[in-house]
Amino acid sequence: MTSATAPAPRLFSRDEFQHLAMSGLFAGEKVELIDGVVIAMSPQNTPHAATVNRLNYQLMRLCGSEVYLRVQSPVALGDYNQPEPDLALCAPDPLDYAEAHPRPEQIFLLIEVADASLRQDRQRKARLYARSGIPQYWVVDLARRRVEVMTSPHRAAERYVRVRIFRAGQTVALPQGPRIAVSDILPPRRT
Repeated sequence: MTSATAPAPRLFSRDEFQHLAMSGLFAGEKVELIDGVVIAMSPQNTPHAATVNRLNYQLMRLCGSEVYLRVQSPVALGDYNQPEPDLALCAPDPLDYAEAHPRPEQIFLLIEVADASLRQDRQRKARLYARSGIPQYWVVDLARRRVEVMTSPHRAAERYVRVRIFRAGQTVALPQGPRIAVSDILPPRRT
């Protein structure tokens, strides 16, 4: 008599994921690779899209050519992770990352704008980004109208040692030094 083992999930590498995407398997779907698992991304509602665009504008204005700003584009975090953060501030690349997605040592800051994805962004993605050594990670919490700034990644523990909350009326320091007002990140309140 043999003992049955539970089926194990099939994890995909970044190379396999890229091959599947190029073959059209995910055509029309917005997906990312987290810990070897293909994850469907939440559709963007209007406040989410507006916040990403506000951040893009403000970060371009504040950082200029000191950083390469990527919007909703993949980053390469090891063999089994290719998330698509809402924004990534990266080291300038002479080829504009045409040959490879940015790796952890090229990334200064990752930002996720969270509404329906808040739990995923705070937990699973925070663990991934800390484990990858991303020095700074922000979660823009649209529901609570605040920015959670995570710094000092502890790779082995898969968490950020320091987490600070910023609200309207406060400013947040970017890795390159300039500060951005929380009110310039969040969409205006509806009246």
